[in-house]
Amino acid sequence: MPLDTRVEFHRVIVQATPNGLQATTTGGQRSSRVASLCGANGLVQLPMLAEGGPHKLNAGDFAQAVMIGEPLIL
Repeated sequence: MPLDTRVEFHRVIVQATPNGLQATTTGGQRSSRVASLCGANGLVQLPMLAEGGPHKLNAGDFAQAVMIGEPLIL
């Protein structure tokens, strides 16, 4: 996920796995894609883009999340 100079939240589905919690995107995040909120149970807080820092959040990276539902149990 590309980072921005402002704090952003990405709608995700959080699952409990043997290795801890794992978040998967719900798809398009545009404000017109409110349907992607329907299946979400969490919001990942994307870090702000900072000079000399990463430009994107990669799969497997750690991030803060706000839970808006129970995590799915595998």
